Amino acid sequence: MTDIHSAPGSAGRRLPEPTFFDPSFERLPAAASFDAARTGPVLLLFDRAADRDWAADAAIAIATGWNAAGQRTVLADLSLDDPMLAERIGMSSMEGVVDIFLYGASLARSARPVPGRGFYLISAGTFTPDTTAILRDARWEKIISGFRNAGASLLLYVPSDAIGLPALARYAYDAILLGDPRHEAALERDAPGGVAMNAWLTPPAQPPRPQQPPRPAVAAPVAPAQAEAPRFAEPEAPVGIRPWLAPPRETEPVVGEEFRSAEDAVGAPAATLPVPAPDWGEGEGDAAPAKKGGRVSALLTLLLLLAVLAGAVYLLLQQYPQLLGSTPGAATADPAARAVPRAARGPVAAAGTALPFAVFVKAYQEYEPARQLAASVSSRFPESRFYVTPEMTGDKLYYKVFSGVLADSADAAALRGRLMRAGVVSPEDVGTEEDLILVRPLTLELGEMPTQDAAQARADSLARRAIPAYAVAVPFSDGTERYKVYGGAFADSAAAAPMIKMVQQAGLPARLVPRTGRVPAAQK
Repeated sequence: MTDIHSAPGSAGRRLPEPTFFDPSFERLPAAASFDAARTGPVLLLFDRAADRDWAADAAIAIATGWNAAGQRTVLADLSLDDPMLAERIGMSSMEGVVDIFLYGASLARSARPVPGRGFYLISAGTFTPDTTAILRDARWEKIISGFRNAGASLLLYVPSDAIGLPALARYAYDAILLGDPRHEAALERDAPGGVAMNAWLTPPAQPPRPQQPPRPAVAAPVAPAQAEAPRFAEPEAPVGIRPWLAPPRETEPVVGEEFRSAEDAVGAPAATLPVPAPDWGEGEGDAAPAKKGGRVSALLTLLLLLAVLAGAVYLLLQQYPQLLGSTPGAATADPAARAVPRAARGPVAAAGTALPFAVFVKAYQEYEPARQLAASVSSRFPESRFYVTPEMTGDKLYYKVFSGVLADSADAAALRGRLMRAGVVSPEDVGTEEDLILVRPLTLELGEMPTQDAAQARADSLARRAIPAYAVAVPFSDGTERYKVYGGAFADSAAAAPMIKMVQQAGLPARLVPRTGRVPAAQK
């Protein structure tokens, strides 16, 4: 590794000599390649003034090369005010860094494998105005300790001038700089202390263009296939052995969902486990940073212990079901059945009931009055959910307030009656009483959270960006319950088109799904 105090160059200089790097085909320089002595994390400090696409491509090339070298690698996008990695790769930016720290999203579920490249990506996630607080969060210590104990590499893609960078750099030993040599003074000034600058990769030099012959009077048409170069061009005839072009080392396929807890990992092949353990957020300050070079996996010890304990509990309950005051046939309905390893229960999936019915309340041509009405009547009828749905009527966009996430028309009729008696809804707005009951089986899924508070916080964050959202409890096949964040309620995909466009313009994934969840308790 390069010592920051002995890097080549002028006396006192902290930056290594710059190396031109074209991520579309060039070999990773030795200083930027995987080194087992780097226990991580490694900061990928990118220069905001450099070419945006080149910086993202360089980071992706580094993660790809490290994975091809046999190292399990996770790349996290900490460019929170201007996310770029998910977009550059062509993946949706779903739950990510912001959701992990602010909304309790699972770290293991947020790290998604990149198709064809093998490494995992944690996207930036939901927008937040306070990006500095996340970089300064004390929970980084426990996250990074988990990666070190698991022997996995964490690459943190972060702006070199980020305000919170010095706090984050306390947990890092190494860095790779991605920047333009013309901005050396600023990069030297912003480089965090105590971190070894192992390499400085710069955009390839642009050679002077040769004298061009006079252009013909009529330019030849450009074929559609040539109109846009691929994002990650590969050389047609590579010469020699180039590891970065080799097929990446793929992980074994995961059965069902990604693991959400240590219990889920019991009996699973080690190659299928995301890293680190997703229970990192349970308390702070109880895990000291691992020393450099440590390779003993505390996670493996924990998993083996869980497997033994879970098996013992399962056998004990089978032999002595009276311990729970139940019969063997009722054991699966008891909450204690959740102690059985998920591997013994099969793949876990959402097991909610279809909730297609709702009651029409009011329609507005602007979002804010609709939002205020929904909030106002929610305080009067806390047992009934009120939410806003953008929908076209004729050639105009309306923000319609609906009430209820209901499983059948009888419940919808009962809710309609309560709202009519209170003067909240009126048949005159739509025609008849029957017209107040709506069938809206589809919705946009905007996230999934472990608790109602986290889901509501996510919905409130989206509402501040003028994206109406609401939380619904959803049971899972293993007896657990999570909360999905939904946007709107629609009769078909055409009706959902305005909100899909709204969500996509905000840089969020727009996934139209059947609206399902826990059936609400009957109201009198």
